[in-house]
Amino acid sequence: MTDISPRPLVLRLIFAGLALIVVAALVLAGCSRNDAGRDPAAAQSAQRAMLSEGYSLLYADATKIDHVELALYVKTESQAFNDVVTAVSAYGGELKDDLERIARDYPGVRIDLEALPEMEVRKRYALGQDRLIQFAPLADHSPREYERTMLIALSNALNHESYLCRVMAAEEPDAGLKKFLQQAEKRYADLHQLTAGLLARDHFRVDPKS
Repeated sequence: MTDISPRPLVLRLIFAGLALIVVAALVLAGCSRNDAGRDPAAAQSAQRAMLSEGYSLLYADATKIDHVELALYVKTESQAFNDVVTAVSAYGGELKDDLERIARDYPGVRIDLEALPEMEVRKRYALGQDRLIQFAPLADHSPREYERTMLIALSNALNHESYLCRVMAAEEPDAGLKKFLQQAEKRYADLHQLTAGLLARDHFRVDPKS
């Protein structure tokens, strides 16, 4: 008999990871560095360092998204939910592989940086865990509640990843890398629409009798 019981620890890590994706993307999108007065070489070096922070965030986030398929270990009632989570997880793995290839082919690109301060990471992990653990699919939560909570987390994370790719593409001077980021932005945006569409269709419909 297949074990389909909830795995609270794994799922809590997934939820906390999705929360970190959201806030980490906001950090890079909200940063502004003034390179006025710098010599061109220094400005170029600072720009590449900033972009490497972005690539490192993308890589770390793609790794978390790659593992989001673990959410399907929990028994669900919706094939549509299964399909969406599988598609999102597959793209996370694809993007992770692409970023590893880019890091090999472009010496100036780093994907191994710690883009956020350690205490900030710990704080946000704690916040995300405390906020989202209450929605973990334990015995007193229905599969439908779990699906809705997971879809909301995915939708937010995918939207922020799309914007992260957008602001990086605006800064990326290499034409090939810029195109890659623009394509990643579109893929994330499409997945966000897919996730948000399922939420709107199956979880937030207004009852005309209400």
